[in-house]
Amino acid sequence: MRVLLLFGFCIPWIYGQEINRDYSPLLDKNTSAANPGIYLRIMPNGLAYLREVGMKVINEQILKLQLPNIREPIENGEVSIYNLLMSKYWAPQEYSLDMSEPSTFAWSMSKMHLRAAGDFQATLNSPLLLPTVPITGHFEALLGHISLYITVNMERNAHGAPQVRSTGCRSSIGYVDLNVRNTGVITDFFINAFKAFLIGNFKPQVEQKMCKMIESIIDRDMNILLSNMPLKIRINENNLDIIGETFGVAPKKHNRAGKLSSFSAKNITLTHFVQRLRDKELVLDYQMLTAPFVQNGAINMLSKGEISFRGHGGTPFSPPNIRIPAPHGSLFLIFSNKFNLFSGVHMIEFYASDYLANSMLYHSYRQKFLDVTVGPESSPQLQGLLVTTCGPAGFCLGEFLGTLGEQFPDRQVEIEFFAKKAPLIVFIDNRSRFRLHGGLNMYVRPSKPTQVKQQILKADTTMTANVNLWINGSVIVGNSTIENLDFKLLETKINDVDQDSFSDLGLFGAEFLEKLLTEILQMGIALPTMQGVILKSPKLTFHDRYLKVSTYFKLDEEYAGSLVRGAVGKTLRGPLL
Repeated sequence: MRVLLLFGFCIPWIYGQEINRDYSPLLDKNTSAANPGIYLRIMPNGLAYLREVGMKVINEQILKLQLPNIREPIENGEVSIYNLLMSKYWAPQEYSLDMSEPSTFAWSMSKMHLRAAGDFQATLNSPLLLPTVPITGHFEALLGHISLYITVNMERNAHGAPQVRSTGCRSSIGYVDLNVRNTGVITDFFINAFKAFLIGNFKPQVEQKMCKMIESIIDRDMNILLSNMPLKIRINENNLDIIGETFGVAPKKHNRAGKLSSFSAKNITLTHFVQRLRDKELVLDYQMLTAPFVQNGAINMLSKGEISFRGHGGTPFSPPNIRIPAPHGSLFLIFSNKFNLFSGVHMIEFYASDYLANSMLYHSYRQKFLDVTVGPESSPQLQGLLVTTCGPAGFCLGEFLGTLGEQFPDRQVEIEFFAKKAPLIVFIDNRSRFRLHGGLNMYVRPSKPTQVKQQILKADTTMTANVNLWINGSVIVGNSTIENLDFKLLETKINDVDQDSFSDLGLFGAEFLEKLLTEILQMGIALPTMQGVILKSPKLTFHDRYLKVSTYFKLDEEYAGSLVRGAVGKTLRGPLL
């Protein structure tokens, strides 16, 4: 009996929880907390382009690097090299970047040559010389036919940032030609013997140390940099310097929270509503859910893709199950140093499920960012409409809503709108559908000192609209069509206004809102970009529960060069050899 009573009490509670949910139940269907909200795919063409630009930047920057002093024990003593400079560099004649499933890439270079010069000091404990006699001089070395082969595994650290780990390295130097000029009185015979000794002993050590240096850069320095990658960004950032922040070269950002939090929903200009919403403290969390992986020659990254207030999370629903098509159209060549990019083959694919938009809408609703107060000043279209006494055009709310004009002549009308649950947006083929449930309170404003603001109407409303978006240059624009607009009258102080007459407002309101929403969408939203990365010919399409942006891109090579100098410079300040 107690079980039945408990069950009887629980059923209404459970049902009430379902009914009182503050978001659409559709967002709980066919979802999983393990699903990504964002899916980024770097296509083979993009990787081939990165390989070419990377090689070009290395070729341009390598002679600008400041090499560290070297102090190396050898079998019979110690050699110190200082004032070391690279005087000439011959770029590798062959190089390649190859992907291997599940998560490995291999970088190889061959037929590369270096010429370096510097001063040396050698202390040799040998029967040929007194143990305490140092040998000093100047040398010039030519390292010919250098080849490198490096394999790296892509991983994810505990915080969701990318991580790399070297899994193999082979280096070889085809030959070493060494010229030594001594400043002392040592004979040419000894100089030649010493040169032969250095070539025979130093060449294998240099080959070994080259791999140790590269492995140290990958396993230590690169992961230190990657661990600093910002994993949360404000959605009002149009030009993200994620790379610069990761490499520690980006300028510091100023705290704009005070300015942003001062935004008021009172008397806003409706056409700027979307931009003002972006200026709220809404933060995108794009930490990776899994390690990057290789599929069909492309690198894939799955990110959380949640937008929440100040990045605190807490979205009560999960991303939907979506079917991302396998990479295709990979018309590229990777061999030697040849690269062909065929027309029509994009370089990056960006997928975002409608979870990205719905999480933003949910937290905007929870923070009351969607609640607005509008009046005649909020839009040019509203100037002659939200009044009780019509102007020359002869049409206004005073004429349309019963005896409003007679009861409250020469007054402005103010409407407070508030969302009653989180809006819903669903991506479908070729468009998106938007639904909004809200309430509105209608007031007449005072026009004389003796008058007060007075509430005259209270209602609920539901709007369903179709939204089309596309990319025009670097701006996302669109249009909207209202599919349905319903009003439910709750209270009124206006004579001759009942549910039937008030429902007719939906016919006019739909046309007005359609024009207003289209005007807002036509203002456009700047497509977020990354500092140093220029998007070329981006294309946006809608699919079942996700949108896709495919694009070419171009790197700012000067910016990339500054990153290389900064990153490698930090590494070379430590002992490498």
